[in-house]
Amino acid sequence: MMVDVLASARLRVRAVICCALLALAGGALALMPASAGAAGPTYGLSISEGSSTSPEFIVSGVSAFGSGGNLLRVTITRGGTVVAQSPAQFGFAFMSPVPQPGDVVNVESPPGAVVAGVTYDGLPSLDPTVCVGSRSFSGQRRPNATVSGGYYSLGLVTSPYGSGLGLLSFGEATVSTLSGSVFAGSFLTALTAGDTVFASQEETSAAPGGGTFFYLSENTRPVGACPLPPAPASAIGAKVAPPHPGPIALAGQVVKSPLASIRRLLKSGWLQHVFINQPGTVIQNLYLQNGSLPAFAAKHKHAALLVAKGSTTATHAGTVNVLLRATTRGRRALKHVRRAKLVLITTLKSASGARISLARYAFSLKH
Repeated sequence: MMVDVLASARLRVRAVICCALLALAGGALALMPASAGAAGPTYGLSISEGSSTSPEFIVSGVSAFGSGGNLLRVTITRGGTVVAQSPAQFGFAFMSPVPQPGDVVNVESPPGAVVAGVTYDGLPSLDPTVCVGSRSFSGQRRPNATVSGGYYSLGLVTSPYGSGLGLLSFGEATVSTLSGSVFAGSFLTALTAGDTVFASQEETSAAPGGGTFFYLSENTRPVGACPLPPAPASAIGAKVAPPHPGPIALAGQVVKSPLASIRRLLKSGWLQHVFINQPGTVIQNLYLQNGSLPAFAAKHKHAALLVAKGSTTATHAGTVNVLLRATTRGRRALKHVRRAKLVLITTLKSASGARISLARYAFSLKH
């Protein structure tokens, strides 16, 4: 899969332990520093949470490794009760559930014997100012942890080996400040709608009973809208009327995701990424260019044929995923054609009732 390209790019911003925790067990141990394990066994724990702009690229999970290839397991305990537990495996263990802040995450080797662990605190976190149009990279960390990070965008990539989800862009963060529980830095270019940003922190400590314990945690999220700037301070002694809390104008942008073929549309749908600057609903309709548009034209005699549709609700400002699925009539119309001329119409509705349509996207698609 083309996602491997993304994984390789992200590994460049991590230290040896990060590579170890996300690789296969054999490869992980090969990547450890030469000195690791010299004074005892080596264990590692990785906790990744969040999401990217593409549901196909999973970023959340908990993994652990141990030197020597012994049987091990990772568990999540909440209030003294085990709420998640990975299968016991030799040298490497993984599970998709992630802990909540306050949960205890332990590495057991053999299963039942705790050799290392942490109380999860949800860190690192990314500040709201890491947003569309900003170059800022800042947030909170564990006080003794080193921090790295970056951003990337995903989309359909074609190679000699086929097409699939892959890396469209990637950038590393430059960390300039590590002070107490705060980190700060910047990107070379401003973040855009459709980017996914991540922050990683790592620590090395002594494992109980001797040896070395590596801990890595990562937080990932799609880049969202920037917070509103603070109101300007009034002059001393001046009487200033409070600003009127008027509604924010509804706005958005389609982050185009290429569609390979009609066959792909009919088989698995078309995943689109759309940025909306406030809570609301995103509606997308895909029509044949064979009649009147837009959507309300379906009531008229010569209306364009609706071949696919999709919608989703945004609970806050940011980039959301919309999966367009073929309609019954659309499936019949496209099933045997060699080429189709299509137009995509995107409509945004705010929670307050405002409604706008974004620019239309017209294109041709082969079977």
